[in-house]
Amino acid sequence: MLALTHQFVAQLPNIDCLFGPLTPDGGLPVQVCRPASERRLTLMLDTARLRDRAYCATQAQQVRTSLGIR
Repeated sequence: MLALTHQFVAQLPNIDCLFGPLTPDGGLPVQVCRPASERRLTLMLDTARLRDRAYCATQAQQVRTSLGIR
């Protein structure tokens, strides 16, 4: 699982990621936040698509936008 999540996390420098347990349908919950901020975001990643760079890039961009990071 570490190898799958590495590609996603690598696109989010200076952002903390806390992964939860896998869901029965293959979802991977992740809570993200900036270290100095109280603002948090929780999203569900599709483990079947984590090998896809475009998917990871899109999800990482969604995180940055939602956290107000330009």
